[in-house]
Amino acid sequence: LGTVQTVCLDKTGTITWNRMTVVRIFSGMRRFGVLDGRVVAQDHTIDPEDCHELFQLLRVGALCNETQVEDNGSDVSGYVLRGSPTERALVQLATGIGIDVLGLRRRSSLLRIKHRAENSLFMSTLHSLSDGGRLLAVKGNPAEVLAMCARQLQDGEPILLTEEARLQIETENARMAGEALRVLGLAYLVQTSEDKIPLDRNLVWLGLIGMADPIRDGVKAVIKGFHGAGIDTVMITGDQSPTAYTVAQELDLSRGEPLEILDSSELTSVRANTMQALGQKVHVYARVSPADKLKIVQALQEAGGIVAMTGDGINDGPALKAADVGIAMGQSGTDVAREVADVVLEEDELETLMIAVKDGRTIHNNIKKSVHFFLATNLSEIMVMFTALTTGIGFPLNAMQLLWINIISDIFPGLALSLEAPEPDVLEQPPRHAHEPIFGSREYKRMALEAAIISASALGAYGFGLARYGGGARAGSLAFQTLTIGQLLHAISCRSERHSFLDKEKLPPNKYLNVALTGSLALQMLTMWVPGLRSLLGVTPLSLLDGLVIGGSALFSLAMNETTKKMSLVKK
Repeated sequence: LGTVQTVCLDKTGTITWNRMTVVRIFSGMRRFGVLDGRVVAQDHTIDPEDCHELFQLLRVGALCNETQVEDNGSDVSGYVLRGSPTERALVQLATGIGIDVLGLRRRSSLLRIKHRAENSLFMSTLHSLSDGGRLLAVKGNPAEVLAMCARQLQDGEPILLTEEARLQIETENARMAGEALRVLGLAYLVQTSEDKIPLDRNLVWLGLIGMADPIRDGVKAVIKGFHGAGIDTVMITGDQSPTAYTVAQELDLSRGEPLEILDSSELTSVRANTMQALGQKVHVYARVSPADKLKIVQALQEAGGIVAMTGDGINDGPALKAADVGIAMGQSGTDVAREVADVVLEEDELETLMIAVKDGRTIHNNIKKSVHFFLATNLSEIMVMFTALTTGIGFPLNAMQLLWINIISDIFPGLALSLEAPEPDVLEQPPRHAHEPIFGSREYKRMALEAAIISASALGAYGFGLARYGGGARAGSLAFQTLTIGQLLHAISCRSERHSFLDKEKLPPNKYLNVALTGSLALQMLTMWVPGLRSLLGVTPLSLLDGLVIGGSALFSLAMNETTKKMSLVKK
């Protein structure tokens, strides 16, 4: 998650609550609103039985529907509904205005069902009628359903669907979609013969139903957080382009730039290399099928990006599995989505995802801090011994002292650095590439410079000892104490690559590092006070002046390393 460069957000159920409610109806060339389960027009409640087109629209919506309806009186309407949120909303409206859905379904037995498919964005059901006829009920993408209609229901009678009427319906569809509503077109056909009912241009148009699905609380802030962290966001939805556009505008998916939206109908003609290029520019993919979702994720990956995909439905499964990080909703998500996902958000809150990104980046940063500390301090020991060997000034450190340094000054501070809290600006940095090495050449040069400064401080103290006491254990003790304390203090410098302890804005405290440094310094002091340790390590008691030289040299290395760090940051 710390390396994710693009997050593909499934709109319904991830960005929105997936709680569909019918709020707009357009039938019989009239606009209706839905308020508290009532159909209203111009602030007056409409009895659907007095409006044949509206009543037939609601009946077809309840029939062309897989919602399971149980009449056990456990809720206000007397029905318990199980099914998709979109289809439940249709049944809820029908029952709310008094339609006996169970009785309607008994009188209109289901004969056949054709589900929505990638090349046909509508659903149809065939029903037998009590008079021996058959009813074909259709609902789905308004443009596709309208294209199959030759007539419309007006004043209770099917009449010719004129071009003017088609244009008015298309305009109303665009208006509803522009209000971020999911819009369904509904049509029907009654046939008295036993001939197969053709699905061509013989249907009777009934109208449009617009459903509201509110955006989840906090999603806009999360998307802003993604952008601040250098992560691109892409919205993928099966809704029409105007609906998707309105939601994307509200969420500012394009960061104030012109919003680029691509309809899935255009994906079939797009070549793979073009798809990769589009993936870097498109903010919204509309009218997307499950196969399209997979294609989008793969195109973003082939363009070199690390892609996360969110989803909650069965149809999200292939894309969730293909993504570098698949993220499923824990509460509203299906078993399939949770099974194939890498991450499950138990509370369905996208804010949790930002925390996970922060933690992912922090874990990587902390590993770098620990390894950086180990490499720089061990290299300083090598530099001290190599310099002494090549210059012929004697060996400042013996084998036991080197072993002590590696146990006391390396292990505990290094482990403590791996437990650093997130840095204040961790989500203001661009994501790293997943395949880049943990350190680059610039960082290796930085570690070499730090090691050189630490070793120079230790050799300086050793030189003071040689000049004052001559070669021997006392001069070596000065080098030993200076190098050990200098390395311990260097852990403070390794807490951040971008911040210095000299800055006004301080890093979050690390109690583990405080304990490690305090304990290690206390153990180091014991090497001068406990006779047994002095004998084991080959060190001697030191004077106050020696202590000042040791402390000054160790602090000098810390100050120099922090100063050069700040200079390199300014230069960068």
